[in-house]
Amino acid sequence: MIKTLAAFALATTFLLAGGGTALAADYPLRPVRLILPYPPGGSFDGPARILAERLGQATGQPFVVENRGGVGGVVGAQEVRRASPDGYTVLVSSGALPIASALAKKPPFDATRDFRHVATFASVPLVVVTHPGRVPFKDFRAFIQASKAAPGKYAYASAGNGSPAQLGAELLKQTFGVDWLHVPYRGTGPALADLIGGQVDLSVVGLSAAIGQIRSGALTALAVTTPTRVPQLPDVPAVAEFSPGFAFDTWLGLAFPANTPPELVRHLGNVVGGLLQEPQLRSRLADAAVTPAFRDGPSTAQAVSHEMEVYMRLGQRSNISIDY
Repeated sequence: MIKTLAAFALATTFLLAGGGTALAADYPLRPVRLILPYPPGGSFDGPARILAERLGQATGQPFVVENRGGVGGVVGAQEVRRASPDGYTVLVSSGALPIASALAKKPPFDATRDFRHVATFASVPLVVVTHPGRVPFKDFRAFIQASKAAPGKYAYASAGNGSPAQLGAELLKQTFGVDWLHVPYRGTGPALADLIGGQVDLSVVGLSAAIGQIRSGALTALAVTTPTRVPQLPDVPAVAEFSPGFAFDTWLGLAFPANTPPELVRHLGNVVGGLLQEPQLRSRLADAAVTPAFRDGPSTAQAVSHEMEVYMRLGQRSNISIDY
């Protein structure tokens, strides 16, 4: 038995080193850990679990989501970066990767070199939400005018320094010339909890995390940051309607550790791409308030590189840096 196991391990190592074609064809042979680098209940939790469930059904092996929150997604990303490149530890990647690489004083990783990007599976709209008791405006333009008239009066919650919520709010501040106070939290969940509780005035948050509170009336949606309106909130304007060309959203994808065999990366990317053609999966993702959107691994890597450049410029203009 021991000899058999040793032979299997040697064969697996050979396949990994020699191209991995046979390994990719049989992958996965056991459960796959899907590391979601945020606490439960955030913008990415629901969509990640929806995809994981369908991946398990399609491959015959469970894709088990494990929340590894901390330091703006860095803790979970570092765990995947250091994992064995055998295909059984996968990162639920997002726009937080290029943010950490671009804005950290001492970057914890290089988002282009330390991971093999498998695919993008969703675009995540962001929405400007306010507490209805603290902000008596239901119109985005009126709120911007009130913000200009009272610099520093309104405070926005973010999921932490360098989070998409902070960058989205700072981009809005630059675009419209307003002054909002930044109140960082340790994750989207705590930020939304204090916003709903009336401790802060507004946030720029992933629609998937806030859609329930918007529909219940606990939060007011003033605008979405996507180039056009989103089907989940057809009556809520896009920021671009007030400032043409404005666009800011984030995305969800999958990534392996850097030395994972390319054949394995392409294989899982092809599986994801095929699943995203299914109307039922696309409908479930849309119900979770994200937009199904496929990019293959090379296209995702290219987008990550471009975003790093964009965030570097935004960080310089807004004096944003992250000290992990």
